[in-house]
Amino acid sequence: MKHNLAAISMAAVLSTSAWAQAPVSSVGSSGSVSDRLAELERGANARSQAQIEHQRQLTSLQREVSELRGLLEEQSYRLEQVIERQRSMLAAQQDAGQPAQAAQPEAAAPAASAANGSGNQPGASSSDEQAAYDNAVNLVLQQKDYDAAIPAFARFITQYPQSDYVPNAHYWLGQLLFAQKRFDQSKAQFTRVVEAYGKSNKRPDAMLKLGVIAREQGDNASAKQHFEQVVREYAGSSAARLAEEYLAGL
Repeated sequence: MKHNLAAISMAAVLSTSAWAQAPVSSVGSSGSVSDRLAELERGANARSQAQIEHQRQLTSLQREVSELRGLLEEQSYRLEQVIERQRSMLAAQQDAGQPAQAAQPEAAAPAASAANGSGNQPGASSSDEQAAYDNAVNLVLQQKDYDAAIPAFARFITQYPQSDYVPNAHYWLGQLLFAQKRFDQSKAQFTRVVEAYGKSNKRPDAMLKLGVIAREQGDNASAKQHFEQVVREYAGSSAARLAEEYLAGL
């Protein structure tokens, strides 16, 4: 009897061992559990790669939109400078009793030359100032060399501190630093535009960016204050519309 029980026990152990070593069948006809897990892992990896690629494309599109917006703003700014320069010349000619037609050749002048005014450093030519600024802008819009554009704009601000383009240069610096997630440095540039250049057409956008930076840093209270200030001071502008969208998302 004892011999039979030992034999039965041994058979049970051998049967259990053999079952443990046998491949585990999946539920259904798709192969083993390990195969299904490997397939699920491949699917998860593929989805992860797709998400990474989607994010990369989204970041690239956002940068391109920012560049196009910057280019449009540059052209608008230069056109405004041309118009303002013409108005000043016409007013001066009218005060002097000269015919208004004498100002017509100014309309054919390049927008670049009209943007300088008296903003040059003493002893520096307007062409040097314009070339330095255009070079910095082209590093962003044409060459897309963002790392080189940062010191180029910084040098421009140092060399031509009285230039009409200085608030634009600060704004560009803020944008470039923001793209690199250097938020504190970016904030300093946008703050400079807001506080020192009240009449700059870059001020509402700089104020908006301060709100975006605050939101990125988790300070929703400050972000709300900046967005509300944009809406309050620049109602109806594109910056105000964007600020309202950000406010709705807070």
